[in-house]
Amino acid sequence: MQIRVEQLGENNFTDYETITAKQSEGGCYCAFWHQKWTNMADWIQCQKETPERNRAIVYEKMRSGFHVGVLAYLENKLVAWISVGPLTDYYWTWKRVAQVGADAKTIAGITCFTIVPEFRGQGMQARILEALKEYGRTHGWAAIEGYPFDESAVEKYASEVIWPGMANGYAAAGFTRLEEHWLSNPEAERSVYRCELATAPAAQVG
Repeated sequence: MQIRVEQLGENNFTDYETITAKQSEGGCYCAFWHQKWTNMADWIQCQKETPERNRAIVYEKMRSGFHVGVLAYLENKLVAWISVGPLTDYYWTWKRVAQVGADAKTIAGITCFTIVPEFRGQGMQARILEALKEYGRTHGWAAIEGYPFDESAVEKYASEVIWPGMANGYAAAGFTRLEEHWLSNPEAERSVYRCELATAPAAQVG
């Protein structure tokens, strides 16, 4: 069975909410990446006290034409949410935009990779990334980047640092380590993984 990826839109927004609206903790709606935060305490407070703000921010960005992310399906079963799109579509990636310059418009960054619990531990990350490559080509992306924590950080913090996806999952899908992540530090080492997307040759006429 093949993985299908769909851009977030009006038609699948309810599926998106089932993954990102954590009612017991408020609601993150994966909106962290679209806002400026002074500190993590403010973000945590926002999730708990004003989750509707997070939902509204993502909904309006989606309706305004920003590429907020994609949902992955196995047949008709929801498998994952991936916050992915051109680096220029996210506030959080502004430092990466400064690093890559004009290429930022065609480089897509993965800021969050959330797999539905029943599908975890089955190699789904690599399968979804393979489907995302083809999706990226059709959207004109020149490359896709992921920002996982290194194994040393995962050994220390376990599930607290797996939200960007796992380094071995990126490697299994043909992504290669490019460099140290701009927020990497000795306490939580992190890397940039990239996969270049070769565009299909143009059809010959005649």
